[in-house]
Amino acid sequence: MSGMVNRFLKYSLEREKKICAVLMQDGQMIKRNLLVTAMDETGFSARFPGRKRDVRIALSDVMTCAYARGDQGELE
Repeated sequence: MSGMVNRFLKYSLEREKKICAVLMQDGQMIKRNLLVTAMDETGFSARFPGRKRDVRIALSDVMTCAYARGDQGELE
C-alpha cells in the first residue's frame, strides 16, 4: 500500500472526516465516500454514508484515496 493511501486513511480516522476512496470489490473498481472508524495492519473498518454498520475493507482492496468533496484538508 502506498504511503499516500495510508495517510488518507489515518487522516479520516484521526480527524473523523470522510474521504473518497477507489476500491476493488468483486473484480470492479468503485468510488465511494467513507469514514474510517478503526484501522490495523491488514485493513480497516469504515462506515459508508447513510449506513449504520461498519464494513471491513482489506488494505489490498484500496486503489487510491482523496479528500471528499468540500474538504481541502485543512488542519483546524
